[in-house]
Amino acid sequence: MIGQTKLLSVLSGLAKRARVDGLSLCAHAKSRRVLRFAYDAIHQDLVQEGINITVKIIRDDRIGVASVDTLDPQSLSRCVRSASEIAKHSPKPKELPDLPAKHRIRTKKDYCSTTAHISPATCVASLKHLFHLCQGVGATLAGSMVTGEDEFAVVNSAGVSSYAASTVAGAKLVTMYRKLSGYASGTHRDVDHLDLKGLLKRSLTQSLREEEPVTLPLGTYEVILEPEAVGELVNWLGYTAFGAKSVQERTSCLAGRMGERLMDPQITIFDDGNDPATLHMPFDFEGTPKQKVVLIDRGVASGIVYDTLYGARFGHSSTGHGMPADETEGPFPLHLVLAPGTLSVEAMIARCKRGLLIPRFHYVNGLLNPHEALMTGLTREGTCLIEHGKTTRAVTTMRFTQSILEAFSHVLGISKQRQLIAEPSQELGCGVMPALHLAAFQFTGRSGK
Repeated sequence: MIGQTKLLSVLSGLAKRARVDGLSLCAHAKSRRVLRFAYDAIHQDLVQEGINITVKIIRDDRIGVASVDTLDPQSLSRCVRSASEIAKHSPKPKELPDLPAKHRIRTKKDYCSTTAHISPATCVASLKHLFHLCQGVGATLAGSMVTGEDEFAVVNSAGVSSYAASTVAGAKLVTMYRKLSGYASGTHRDVDHLDLKGLLKRSLTQSLREEEPVTLPLGTYEVILEPEAVGELVNWLGYTAFGAKSVQERTSCLAGRMGERLMDPQITIFDDGNDPATLHMPFDFEGTPKQKVVLIDRGVASGIVYDTLYGARFGHSSTGHGMPADETEGPFPLHLVLAPGTLSVEAMIARCKRGLLIPRFHYVNGLLNPHEALMTGLTREGTCLIEHGKTTRAVTTMRFTQSILEAFSHVLGISKQRQLIAEPSQELGCGVMPALHLAAFQFTGRSGK
């Protein structure tokens, strides 16, 4: 860990020495330990440490961006000079919004010393215990376990000086038994709250079945999507629909439809980097404090997220969703939350006469027709048939092709319990999702295997 004092001191020193019209510096220091395992044996212990500093220069109404992966003073100074030279030869942009105004944020509330200082031996011992439990029921285990630290800092010439430190821990477990497999994952700031035994139990529940999986006819089915499956779809909406750039380019399913009802009244989706249920982050990569933005309000298209550039284009202030200066896709929501309902997953299953229970999707493509939120993807481990309110047979892999607007317009139920969905090896973006009971979901093909 570099530490708040050193990191801010380095960035502030660069900002003071630079002779330019405007300067913004964003640093992300990251460390990860990744243990990967398969067939009840750990085969990789990988430690990654690094830092990236992005420099944005404003010079003579032009912008230059460069980055460097070290705190070496000479390299940092060279990076600033490179960004300045790039600005010198860049065309003048149509809009040149002011840098975020003076403020400071300092926080370490998401930094857990237990996660930061957990020993490799402790992690290995926990995994060996899972291997033993799997062997006891005749199953095998594969997956990964991750622990890590993150430090974000933003300093600019307008007076912004912000720092946040956090930790993250996560695990992905895949259990295999005969022809079936199961999957479970979990993420938390505190590794002690990572319930590995609970994850293993969930995965084994999906895979420990004696019967052969059934191949169903293609067509439209009632479905119950568990939180990971919901998160995959909603995160694609975040990428294709909820950012100001996609609305401006009219590829978003919200473009020209603000104020219209696009989904079932039970659906409310918002983005909030300060929500304690998320892997929250108090400011964006431009240093702007994050705001809560309601994107879908009881089914109605109600908002999008902005950075400083797209805020200027839309006549709106930044909502704290700026990405790194070298990112060209505009602002994105990184802390998506779908409001809970009142049911349990068990109650939703009991109300389903015939349908599918789907724990997660993979190979999802949300770019088929973003304006209609048309997506395709495959089911994966744990998908099973529901008949007369009970789960019965496992189901072979199926491909869906479905407008998410249409699917989310006919909601039969939303679970009260939600799950944090994140990729702990990355620490960039997350979702907090319930399970959804949908009246209709279209399946158009099968896996090639």
